Amino acid sequence: MKKLLILGANPETVSLVEKAKDMGIYTIVTDYDPNAFAKKYADKAENVNAIDVDGLVNLARREKIDGVVVGVAEALLPTYCELCKRLGFPAYSTADVFNVMIRKDYFKKKCIEYGVPTIREYDPENIDNITYPVIVKPVDSCSSKGIRVCQNRKELETAIDYALEFSRVKKILIEEYMNGDEVISYYVMQDGNPIFVGMCDRYTHKEKKDLVQLPVSYIFPSKHINSYMKFSDKAVKNMIRGLGLKNGSIFFQCFVDSNGIVRMYEPGYRLNGAQEHLIVSRVSGIDAKEMYIQYALTGKVANVDLEPLSNPKPSEICCKLSPLVMVGKIKKIIGIEKIRNYSDVVSVNPSYNDGDDVTGEGTLKQIVCRFFIVSKNKYDLKRTIDNIQKEFKVINENGDNMLIGNFDTDIVIEDY
Repeated sequence: MKKLLILGANPETVSLVEKAKDMGIYTIVTDYDPNAFAKKYADKAENVNAIDVDGLVNLARREKIDGVVVGVAEALLPTYCELCKRLGFPAYSTADVFNVMIRKDYFKKKCIEYGVPTIREYDPENIDNITYPVIVKPVDSCSSKGIRVCQNRKELETAIDYALEFSRVKKILIEEYMNGDEVISYYVMQDGNPIFVGMCDRYTHKEKKDLVQLPVSYIFPSKHINSYMKFSDKAVKNMIRGLGLKNGSIFFQCFVDSNGIVRMYEPGYRLNGAQEHLIVSRVSGIDAKEMYIQYALTGKVANVDLEPLSNPKPSEICCKLSPLVMVGKIKKIIGIEKIRNYSDVVSVNPSYNDGDDVTGEGTLKQIVCRFFIVSKNKYDLKRTIDNIQKEFKVINENGDNMLIGNFDTDIVIEDY
């Protein structure tokens, strides 16, 4: 039996662990946190810090590991590259490429180079002539950490200091705050060939004016997909090739401006923590999790040509529902097992258990669970989401429901 070492054990890594086990692979998950969520799903759990290369090398040799994958944490990608190099294992890209993809400022320069529209930004060294509102973010953080929305100079100065606290390289971006539709486009790469596999609309909830909007729902296929495929796809594929992205998967977070132009602002050259890959695999048969596992063990993402399988405009309408909760201690989560049995629900992935503390206000840590839905039509989808939002509850120690920001399902009927 092949042995796979998985770096990181956050809740979003569970589906990767389960996929590897389904493929008959022995899984070893390592994370510095002895109670990390995904550990209980693995065949074996270790407490070696996933950025400790020497410790990981010793672990891999002791356990006679056959390959290494990263879960969803982009901060671990440099470690992953060095570890694979020292062990002689295939890595799906290089440290230089990962450095560009991790840094928001580097990525935006590449967008400009390849003619891919991006979002206007302001010079942090000259904040006298800024049109508000703006959004401030570290160039090298993830999961919405360190991000603030600013309405005036006083808020901007505070937000700059705050963002710098979350930047390892002590650099920030100040960007125009976009109010347009949010979309995410998805590609997989096989031996240098970029394949467009899907696009969704991202719906958000804003709890406080200075905090970033957090996602509550993703709908596939996007209502902007035809325009994107006509006007954006070619330039994006050229950029992917030019960046030297040979294998793996990538997603691009974007806004659609008032003129209908899709403007990219952030990539993710890794397995998507939001886990929309579960929907893409369901409607196309292209499973990003399996791609990364296969590459780790064989140096190839697949034994067949993946491009004919791509189905970016499926006949089904799909949704990832991601309920948000206020920060605090969870006493009980209600409804998950019943919802798992809904006919349109293809996966349910909780981020917390009873008794867990929710921290990180204004970050993706407020997502308490992810429900993945594939429906025949928009009416079935609306009914399923309504039933989930009626059945699902998260109760705190005072007996109050911690859920915030339900998704307005009338949007499903009106926009799709």
